[in-house]
Amino acid sequence: MVTYCFKSRTMIVLQELNYIIGSICASIGFVVSFILITVNNEQSHSRKLLTAILFCLSIFCLWYALVGSQFFIKFPHLWRIPASFSALIPALIYLYVRSVLNQEFGFRPNDSLFAIPTVLIFVHFLPFYMLSGDEKRVIISQLMADRKLALIEIDGLFPFGFGMLIRSVTGLVFTFFSFLLLIQHKRKSLLKANITPTRNLEMYRWLYFLLITISISYILLILWNFLAISDVIEFFVAISFTTAGLILFISIYLFCNPKILYGFQGWVNVSDVLPQPVEGDQKKTKSGLSDSDVSSFSPEMREEVSSAIANHFKNNKPFIAPGYKIKDLSLELNIPVYLISSFINNEYGMNFNEFINDHRVDYITDIFKESVESQNFTLEAVAQSAGFNSRNTFIAAVKKKSGMTPSSYFSKKTTAL
Repeated sequence: MVTYCFKSRTMIVLQELNYIIGSICASIGFVVSFILITVNNEQSHSRKLLTAILFCLSIFCLWYALVGSQFFIKFPHLWRIPASFSALIPALIYLYVRSVLNQEFGFRPNDSLFAIPTVLIFVHFLPFYMLSGDEKRVIISQLMADRKLALIEIDGLFPFGFGMLIRSVTGLVFTFFSFLLLIQHKRKSLLKANITPTRNLEMYRWLYFLLITISISYILLILWNFLAISDVIEFFVAISFTTAGLILFISIYLFCNPKILYGFQGWVNVSDVLPQPVEGDQKKTKSGLSDSDVSSFSPEMREEVSSAIANHFKNNKPFIAPGYKIKDLSLELNIPVYLISSFINNEYGMNFNEFINDHRVDYITDIFKESVESQNFTLEAVAQSAGFNSRNTFIAAVKKKSGMTPSSYFSKKTTAL
């Protein structure tokens, strides 16, 4: 009797912690997802996939955090909505790893096939989705009374446990192939001479960290499900804690290492042999810039984008316009935003704003070199003429480029003349 009371009390405490921790971590995941998709408007493909992963994990985590409450009795139509999101996570992780390793800027033609597990789960719960609110409440109340029934998904179309089996198998399969991609890529890339070791090794560490934490999560869930550990800790609590921890680890890692959002620096997925120059319209046709089926840069594409940006900046200096945006450059060069963003991320290891500010600092240096009279102007005045909107942005840009204050940096440059 005492053991039963202790166990019941422990379950209640764990359910309360589950609600608090799950809700907090889900909220963190939603906030990080929002930041990833809105703060930097450069339309990076890998960043979108990472955002989708965090968003799906957050929905999944919140759903399990709410299982112990009366939320789904009040809103029965939301009961099985997150199931499809959970089935989508493994495919998104694989696509994210592949997009980072291959420096992709879009989906491949057959990538839609990765949504098959998600479609199966949707079909699995389709009969439940079509029920009325009152009918759903009856089923949800039954599942709440015996959570193991919810675990084997008696409200689904397929045989009991089939939905959980689909998600477990797809999770392990996609994670395995993600590891395989990563190991093969690292082995090949170490033989290439154009890789920046520190930056790219950090990318490999991040991908290994992500896949290891994902693998641990799946292993824990399988143990809880098939080894009857759920008799000690309720499965819904376990899966909520596991997902919450995963969201928290990913968010902290991104906060501590934001540079990983730009991917690899240098072209580690294609041949280093530069293309032969091509004239006129033939160049655009061969480069693949207008080909919607192309998902990563060829040598011709990167050479074309590089030349287009370099020539435009040299001849027109558009970056000196205050508030110059990536959309402006896209319109001027007639190159899609996502291509420019992906190129700058991989070629220079920075985002568009950092890239523009870097050119502005070089432009100021050229001003001081070309005109002795310009040294009579204040740095703030020269910075404003170069397109900097604020003094703080100017100082930060110079420090990022040189590690020095503007006055020290430009004094050193002018002294060297």
